Amino acid sequence: MNYLDITTPISDQMVHWPDNAPVHLRLTRSFAYGDPANVSEISMSVHTATHVDAPRHFIKDGPDVTTLDLNTLLGPCRVVRIHDPKLITLAEVEPLDPQPGQRILFRTRNSDTDWTHQPFNPDFVKLDFPAAQFLQQRGVVCVGVDYISVGGSETHHALLDYNITVIEALALGDVEPGDYELICLPLAIVGADGAPCRALLRPL
Repeated sequence: MNYLDITTPISDQMVHWPDNAPVHLRLTRSFAYGDPANVSEISMSVHTATHVDAPRHFIKDGPDVTTLDLNTLLGPCRVVRIHDPKLITLAEVEPLDPQPGQRILFRTRNSDTDWTHQPFNPDFVKLDFPAAQFLQQRGVVCVGVDYISVGGSETHHALLDYNITVIEALALGDVEPGDYELICLPLAIVGADGAPCRALLRPL
């Protein structure tokens, strides 16, 4: 069965977190300029497009992205449709009965539009703290969301402090709820608090 690519592509001038570096992609060498090859340069925050957060993102001197347990990013996962238009709440998360070792990706109204080149939307659907805390208590190992942040500082701490891997800015618009195999591999950037990644799903 074919894999579904759930990666938001990195593109020039795409949306970014307001206080992060903007995205710039340009050719530094080009056939059009008479060069023997095309060579591109990219400048951006590591929290751009589909990416993985490392504990260091919210924990001073925490482990960097090269230390992540890749087993949390490889294996069975569940895609869940969230109906609340504002938050991923405990009311919708608790009935899922998450199990230890589970990977859960949340598809929200964020995925109803192509937000990649729209202005940053502060009203994106995010995971609230009680729901994040519940997922942590249930032993979930990976949480994925469909906008460029999983939520606020409390939510990040509820996940990253307990080595729950966070994937942000997934492209879930065409993905039906259900069970899948997840493959998500972040770039190994020494010292980084996050890294862009390629994420794929295969229906089970």
